[in-house]
Amino acid sequence: MLATLAGAPMVRGQSITPSIINNMGGSGTIAGNTYEWSVGEIMVSTFSAPSVIVTQGVLQPMSSTSDVPMSPVLSGINVFPNPASSAVNIQFNTQQEGTFTYRLMDVAGRVILENSSTVQPGTVTKQFDISKLANANYMLQVFLRPQDGPEATNTFKVQKLN
Repeated sequence: MLATLAGAPMVRGQSITPSIINNMGGSGTIAGNTYEWSVGEIMVSTFSAPSVIVTQGVLQPMSSTSDVPMSPVLSGINVFPNPASSAVNIQFNTQQEGTFTYRLMDVAGRVILENSSTVQPGTVTKQFDISKLANANYMLQVFLRPQDGPEATNTFKVQKLN
């Protein structure tokens, strides 16, 4: 039996490269270390200290954007601060009067917060409280239904930290 194994070819484990398959992301080597990243993962853990925020896994903040065109009705949307511990602001510009709605959902799709209000043309800022929510990643959907024209919508990831 030992003779049979001695003549057998060497067997190696399977290597998967890249180990993340996603529609946006990539990998790179810096100083001999390989780093991989993706956009759109919502199941990650984040740890923070007063001077640093570290996200476990491969998802790290990037300064690139996707090529999804913004609606001319709802443009320049900013969701800040993100991550947040107590309140989140939604700021945007609109060209038309309409009804603005935001919906905060957990990763299972359950609606946690929802609010609607009428907005006038110009820069609009809305704020909502997340201080009583668990530390987690949430999805924020924003909608603008103008008096004339199609509804504009966008979705953001919001991260709650202590």
